[in-house]
Amino acid sequence: MKKFFLAAALLFAGITVSQADNNDRPITLDQLPAVAQNFLKSHFSGLTLAYAVEDPKIIGSEYEVTYTDRTEVDFRSNGEWSSVERKYDAVPAAIVPKQIADYMAKSQFANQQIRKIERNAYTWEIELMNGLEIKFDKNFQVIEIDD
Repeated sequence: MKKFFLAAALLFAGITVSQADNNDRPITLDQLPAVAQNFLKSHFSGLTLAYAVEDPKIIGSEYEVTYTDRTEVDFRSNGEWSSVERKYDAVPAAIVPKQIADYMAKSQFANQQIRKIERNAYTWEIELMNGLEIKFDKNFQVIEIDD
């Protein structure tokens, strides 16, 4: 009987977690955390909003903002950006860490623009306009280059 209840509990937990991914809900920009609102005003004020969604997680929410030019900005629950992707333009130079900008300027990729940048606690990853991806560790040392 214990096995039955354990299996039922695990099944219920699995269903609950899988359903959590389908709960994106539309929001307005003023419903974003203040940090996210300030970031968007600073770097993307000239763009037209297509939509913004909140993705509730077990703890907190994540946010995605998409503009009509297909620029996408993702935010963590605290409002800090986690990724910025531009389809047709470079990401704002102000959000690229100096160490990555310096690496780009001195490398064979100096003439390439960054179209996507992602960050987490351990790595930074950029994608260039030509599709090349470069991954950096938290100390900004290149750990992977992938085409």
